[in-house]
Amino acid sequence: MNPEIVKRKAFICCPFDLLVQKHLPGLIAERINPEIGLNGGILDRFTWPSFNRVARIIRDEGLRCTIHAPFTDLSLGAIDRKIRKITIDRIKKAIDLGSLFQAESIVCHTGFDHRHYYGSEDTWLGHAIDSLDDVVGHAAACGIPVMLENVFELTPDIHQKIFRAVDSASLGFCMDTGHQAVFSKTSMEEWLNSVGDRLGQIHLHDNLGRHDDHLPIGRGTVNFTGLFEWLVSEGINPIFTLEPHSEKDVFAAIEGLARLLRLYPSSD
Repeated sequence: MNPEIVKRKAFICCPFDLLVQKHLPGLIAERINPEIGLNGGILDRFTWPSFNRVARIIRDEGLRCTIHAPFTDLSLGAIDRKIRKITIDRIKKAIDLGSLFQAESIVCHTGFDHRHYYGSEDTWLGHAIDSLDDVVGHAAACGIPVMLENVFELTPDIHQKIFRAVDSASLGFCMDTGHQAVFSKTSMEEWLNSVGDRLGQIHLHDNLGRHDDHLPIGRGTVNFTGLFEWLVSEGINPIFTLEPHSEKDVFAAIEGLARLLRLYPSSD
């Protein structure tokens, strides 16, 4: 597939502060659709008029966007009730901004880490289900699907139990290829077999299996061939987000996805 077509189809991650300070003109010039990150205190550092100005520019330029909700320090199933409340409030505010931006999805982390919640998994899960009932209801009212990403989860079990409990068309799965390769103890095939029926979005980046390097597709050992063969076999056409963490890797990431879509055209 032509990289120019990939740019129109896919999204590229970009924190909102860097979008404002540096990258917005380049995204417009290259016709790149952003996945706008709201982590790191961004919700408090910028005013609603600032968000509205950028949202208007993106809309007027005919670009599309997705949103990545805040995640640092947050946990949907936190044992501490006040942390859960803050998590819900932060994600709801991100959803409200998603509505302003007419975002096609909002990606959220669960906040689960087996090292923190060892012995309290069931308690965490019950809280997370309650939190997501609230969050997903708000997102549904705004017309934006929530995509629950895998990060430190060792297996698909947490996601699978959440999806069974929160059976809403407004809640889907965001497969992060790099996180699965580095942090999970379960194969990509198992993840797809367990929760692939809820797959709505994929974060595409590569690594060598040791660190979350966020390399362009093809520079590491992630099994993209197996992933795209599965997408074709299942007839699934998810949202694709490329996640290079270096400006110099942006076009290599786009070309990497273009190569995959040339090999597996029915997944585009």
